[in-house]
Amino acid sequence: MKRALPDTDTVKAAIDTVLDEAASSGRRPTVTAIERHLGIPHATFHRHYAHLIDTHFRPRIPAPRAETHTVQLPAPTAREENLRRLRQENTDLRRTLALFEEAIRQLTLENDALRNSATVVPLPARGLTSAPSRP
Repeated sequence: MKRALPDTDTVKAAIDTVLDEAASSGRRPTVTAIERHLGIPHATFHRHYAHLIDTHFRPRIPAPRAETHTVQLPAPTAREENLRRLRQENTDLRRTLALFEEAIRQLTLENDALRNSATVVPLPARGLTSAPSRP
């Protein structure tokens, strides 16, 4: 059994009620609030009362406020600034350590390769003797 739809005056009264409630609560009025107030599904409301949304509801919606909420972050304290600086220094030191570790690893491999190479011939040691003097 189909439920009877409200007449146009009832829908206008519901729109007025929703607009008044929204103004008093500081919220924006919505078509969904009108549909809930009347107990009508969205599709049915849109199918039968779309003209009232355009003529009676939308023109009466207040413009959104131009207020912008900017969050002021508190200035960092000396302790927080010191902690930030120390963390950055720690990160830099870890990067430098990683570079040095890699350089040592490469030098160790090169040293090992040179020591095990058969082409390296040790040179005889030269003494620091003085040359014979000539008469």
